[in-house]
Amino acid sequence: GVFCVVHRGIQGKKCGTIIVKAEELNNCRESVMMQFCGTKLDKKDFFGKSDPFLIFYRSNEDGTFTICHKTEVVKNTLNPVWQAFKIPMRALCNGDYD
Repeated sequence: GVFCVVHRGIQGKKCGTIIVKAEELNNCRESVMMQFCGTKLDKKDFFGKSDPFLIFYRSNEDGTFTICHKTEVVKNTLNPVWQAFKIPMRALCNGDYD
């Protein structure tokens, strides 16, 4: 399926939009491989470009969030390409595969 996420951020700050395209293969629910990139990000450093990274949070039943993955920092760029990573499904969904 395809879905679009527009998230307000953990502290209520507006974040960007992510479009995720996924296909389930043979009911495999052990892990997922992901890779992300960014284009034309805002310049955040005073003297350079930016040193962007991504943090992934899982929502909990009580409305709180738990960090489940953080990417590496890509130095001095506004068009980062992060390395592909594999993450266990249980880390993303806390065992709720539905």
